[in-house]
Amino acid sequence: MVGLSDQMANLQEMLCLLRDNLIHLPILDLEFHLQDMDSIIVDAGLLIYSLYDIKGEKEDTTLEDINRELGFDLPRNIEPIKVIVYLVMQKAFQCNLPRIHGLRYVDFLLKNLKDFQGRYSDSLAFLKNQIQVIQMEFESLQPFLKVVVEEPHNKFKRLNEDCAIQIIRKAHEVEYVVDACINKGIPHRCLKRWLQDIIKEITCIKAKIQEKNIVDDTMKTVIARTSSKLARTPRMNEEIVGFEDVIENLIKKLLSGTKGQDVISIHGMPGLGKTTLANRLYSYRSVVSQFDICAQCCVSQVYSYKEFLLSLLCDAIGDASVHRELYANKLADKICKTLLPRRYLILVDDVWDNSAWDDLRGCFPDVNNRSRIILTTRHHEVAKYASVHSDPLHLRMFDEVESWKLLEKKVFGEESCSPLLKKVGLRIAKMCGQLPISIVLVAGILSEMEKEVECWEQVANNLGSHIHNDSRAIVDQSYHVLPCHLKSCFLYFGAFLEDRVIDISRLIRLWISESFIKSSEGRSLEDIAEGYLENLIGRNLVMVTQRAISDGKVKACRLHDVLLDFCKERAAEENFLLWIKRDRSTKAVYSHKQHAHLAFTETDNLLEWSTSGSLVGSVLFKNYDQYFAHRFLSSHAFEISHILPHFKFLKVMDLEHQVVIDFIPTELPYLRYFSALIDQNSIPSSISNLWNLETLILKNTSVGRDNTLLLPSTIWDMVKLRHLHIPNFSPENEEALLKNSAKLYDLETLSSPYFSRVEDADLMLRKTPNLQKLVCKVQCLEYPHQHHLYNFPIRLEILELYRSKAFKNIPFCISAPNLKYLKLSDFYLDSQYLSETADHLKYLEVLILYYVEFGDHREWKVSNGMFPQLKILKLKCVSLMKWIVADDAFPNLEQLVLRGCRLLMEIPSCFMDILSLQYIEVGNCNESVVKSAMNIQETQVEDNQNTNFQARSQREKDVEIKFIS
Repeated sequence: MVGLSDQMANLQEMLCLLRDNLIHLPILDLEFHLQDMDSIIVDAGLLIYSLYDIKGEKEDTTLEDINRELGFDLPRNIEPIKVIVYLVMQKAFQCNLPRIHGLRYVDFLLKNLKDFQGRYSDSLAFLKNQIQVIQMEFESLQPFLKVVVEEPHNKFKRLNEDCAIQIIRKAHEVEYVVDACINKGIPHRCLKRWLQDIIKEITCIKAKIQEKNIVDDTMKTVIARTSSKLARTPRMNEEIVGFEDVIENLIKKLLSGTKGQDVISIHGMPGLGKTTLANRLYSYRSVVSQFDICAQCCVSQVYSYKEFLLSLLCDAIGDASVHRELYANKLADKICKTLLPRRYLILVDDVWDNSAWDDLRGCFPDVNNRSRIILTTRHHEVAKYASVHSDPLHLRMFDEVESWKLLEKKVFGEESCSPLLKKVGLRIAKMCGQLPISIVLVAGILSEMEKEVECWEQVANNLGSHIHNDSRAIVDQSYHVLPCHLKSCFLYFGAFLEDRVIDISRLIRLWISESFIKSSEGRSLEDIAEGYLENLIGRNLVMVTQRAISDGKVKACRLHDVLLDFCKERAAEENFLLWIKRDRSTKAVYSHKQHAHLAFTETDNLLEWSTSGSLVGSVLFKNYDQYFAHRFLSSHAFEISHILPHFKFLKVMDLEHQVVIDFIPTELPYLRYFSALIDQNSIPSSISNLWNLETLILKNTSVGRDNTLLLPSTIWDMVKLRHLHIPNFSPENEEALLKNSAKLYDLETLSSPYFSRVEDADLMLRKTPNLQKLVCKVQCLEYPHQHHLYNFPIRLEILELYRSKAFKNIPFCISAPNLKYLKLSDFYLDSQYLSETADHLKYLEVLILYYVEFGDHREWKVSNGMFPQLKILKLKCVSLMKWIVADDAFPNLEQLVLRGCRLLMEIPSCFMDILSLQYIEVGNCNESVVKSAMNIQETQVEDNQNTNFQARSQREKDVEIKFIS
């Protein structure tokens, strides 16, 4: 029988839970329970008051005394309080869930449930049966979720997506309940009831699906079709149309006109195509060839002066990394001196105010040699302020002919539109208000639809007359027709900064860790994610800024400002993502909403937010200055480590290598992605507590070229690791690594281990059999047999080897049957070694040799048939003097880059006959090398009719040349 003290403890617990959860309920949801809560709180108050009154009159009061005195049953009267507390607690959690989800969340949940039951079997024992039922239910729903991703256009699209979202929401609830059970944060009775309710709700969702025979009907379609919507959307021609008259006028200003420096200012509203037009001018061969130096930078509304100085310097001299530590005034002086004797073309994009132009203009000397600057801005005042000789150009809207041409090109590519569709197509183009970005977005919608009049009429009707000149409304339409698995990927771009180029490999790793990428049998998650990205590109929602020459994959991208603003606003509305910024009037950073993802710009903002962040799944740090890490850090940066436990459900922590933490948080069991700067020379063995971690990226402020960071042997217990990036690390205990550790079968990328012996490399690589990318430093001892064959993991595609300390030869030949990319830096090589290596690398597509010395004779002989699949060859600062290439070598070469090859006298003449060759770049080489490049261009263009061929010669630059001593 429960005593009085136990009942009072129950009452206290219930009231505390009620207090803790009420703050997270929106007002509308609060009103629903207000009357019930009023009566319960009043009853509880009267009860407590009466108890004190009774206990004051009589010592040793029992539960029976209280029930008799007050005329009621205390346990029975506490029951309504328990009910309302449960409902409030459940509602408080549900209302804070995002309304947009990644469909892979169920995959993670099922894995975690299995792991949790093994790790915390005692704590979960009383829920064992219910958890097993939930596991079976979610397993049975996996085929349905696969259908939702692979068939976004089937007839039950809306119902499918609604059901999928409900399923993911239930998965979030299960995760929360199981965690509460392990950490004893909620009474057992509430947890049991909650899981029982979840089971009932999942049953209802399944009934709704089965009622329409969704799975059976759509799964037949999936099986019948060999290609699914997961496949990449074909890339349309990214060249713009229109503005021909404007371009002709601007080219005249760039190539003729005043002898002095001139600024060509282009201004107009967002979405007109100012940046696209400027980039088109900047890339014209007939324009670029007239200038000695070409460089560009993007300013944007909030900018870092040092960042765009480094951007300009990098374009101007080829590599600005050696100048990164310079102060801004020194960088500006360096740019000025670099440009001073030369004719230059500079593109300065997206200038917001006069002060930004004042910051830059001093870098651009005027020596009357027809140097030109192209400047884009939204504001006429800025364009006028920057003008020197030429009047600012106010970029006009498209006319109706240009609007239709752009729409047709974006939808049909090189094909033409049928006469039946053209009529409605012209009407749609007109409705876009002659604004290029609106036309491009609508084209993205049309390109995903059947090419039928009825479908296009539906788009025209949905656009409506209100769409005229309203790009936000068109973005809404583009977003509305996105499949649900792409909505989360698209809105996630809202976590990035304006005008910031986004690295695709990092973006994809984040998408995967956020559970946006639904797995599919026979395909890697990265490949599926690339398909998602290409789909968004095909819909004209994402702009490609760089593609790999070797395979055409996207390497970098960005969003138009209009689209980025939409992502930020819509993500906040969907409770999906929130930027943490201090309110200028109240100075507060608090909100009762616990968004799924947070992006913050100042570390102290996160510190204040942390008290309300228990349900947050991701924390993403963004800084306008990408060189922030090289500046002095405030004490707030170190405090981040101490507030991370507040984010108990944290799955992604991305500090962009720019915030130093004083210790690694190891009490976050859900964490899948962690990136930060550390200030220690070792990593704690407790790192293995992060047993869900898939991506670990650490940079160390104190590890230099000759220092290594010690990695504990427990790291090899983290069997879910897929990407491990730590500079210059070595195992703390090699014996433990050899004897006790498991193999990391999921590990795909590894950088940068430091190997002092071949045996060390062999030991580590045996533990990573499925490695695809390896970047490492070697300081090996001489191997007994010169050019010993070393077999790297069979799936390895990318290998970068760097010499450390005083080492010359590579003591082994590289054997990796699927290797596509090889970079060797700071080594002593010879023709024999490269020939033997080439024999084992038949599928190599990219070869980069940096700071390499070519034997005693400084000679490289390339025999017939060598490097049959090579597409890109880059030689930088190599001691190559004589280059002999057979006629049939490099049969598929597309790009040759020579930088700092000052000993080389000429490019072999056989390059004239390589029909696949598209581009040669020569920088800081002898004039005879430049001349041979021009001769190759003449033969390629005139004799071989290779009209796309380009030979580019960069003038003398400050390039660091070093050879191995």
